[in-house]
Amino acid sequence: MNTTLTPESANSSGGGGGAEEGGPIHAVVGMLSFFSIIGTTGNALVLYVYTRKRNKLAATVFIISLATTDLTTSIVVMPYTIVIEYLNYYVKYDIFCKMYMFFITSNVPFAAFIMVGIAFDRYFCIVHPFKHLMNAQRAKIITASMAILAFSLGIITALNYSVYEDCAWNNNVTCIVKYTGICKTSEILLPHTFTLYYQRLYTALFFLALVVVMVLYALIYRSVLIRRAKRRRQRQSLCSYSKESWFQEYRFSMVSSLRKNSEEKSERSEKSNSAIDTELLRQLAIRERGLVANIKTALMLFVVTAVFILVFLPAWLMAHQIIGYNRVIFYMYFAYNVANPIIYAFMNKAFRRQLKIVFKCE
Repeated sequence: MNTTLTPESANSSGGGGGAEEGGPIHAVVGMLSFFSIIGTTGNALVLYVYTRKRNKLAATVFIISLATTDLTTSIVVMPYTIVIEYLNYYVKYDIFCKMYMFFITSNVPFAAFIMVGIAFDRYFCIVHPFKHLMNAQRAKIITASMAILAFSLGIITALNYSVYEDCAWNNNVTCIVKYTGICKTSEILLPHTFTLYYQRLYTALFFLALVVVMVLYALIYRSVLIRRAKRRRQRQSLCSYSKESWFQEYRFSMVSSLRKNSEEKSERSEKSNSAIDTELLRQLAIRERGLVANIKTALMLFVVTAVFILVFLPAWLMAHQIIGYNRVIFYMYFAYNVANPIIYAFMNKAFRRQLKIVFKCE
């Protein structure tokens, strides 16, 4: 059984089945056409807004990479899928068959890998904010490495598909390769044993990505709860009933650190105490705003990850033949490439502000 995320793996009959098998083809064409238009417009706006940012953080790099993947999917993969489905996988030329399988099976793991990168970035920013383990340059290197891995998976899948049937021996002397024109699995280039192990690896990578993302967001949530609990205990011990921020524990530690640094600088430069306090409060306010922004960004990107899991789950279950194949529901996973700009628009005030500027200029 082919467990890569392709319609043939979900439909055991493979390519070349009935035009209406698995669901009406016209519904798929209409749905993917709508997704393509909305996804192209939305992701183009995301790229326009985020690429214009001067100080790009690691999260910005990941968002730009994700938007680029979504835009490519909307412009190339969705129309390609419409044609392939409408032709019932009769693509005639082998190169077109392999190109389609490369596109459709490389963008999905790449998006999953970016989800992992985003989760690590949010974990370091919130749980270990002073270590500065993730920056824009490292995010670019990580993204490039993930792209190479995803493209490698796409190439292997492409080599496993062909418009030619497997080699058949004539009287155990002559190998005859039959041309069908239908894009489906083939053992001409890759043996069955290799393909079997590759499919297990492909599936394991998705499981691993899912587990890592869930663990990292759980640790982030645990860190936030611990800070709230410390603040609550501190308030009770001080018998304070004021409505202070839940960052009180964080504030106290920051004040001690910044005051120490400021006092050392004061001894050298003979600054006044008022200047020290002003600088201390300014740095404290900047760092607290940064922590709040990191948590809000983590919440937004967690929603992006949750949507990714929800829309891909039905297609993944169909690919493993756990549930019955339905063409329309299977291709609903393309909704993920359309949803991200909508999530940004609802959960990011800065993004909405930039969009207003764009439309006013137009």
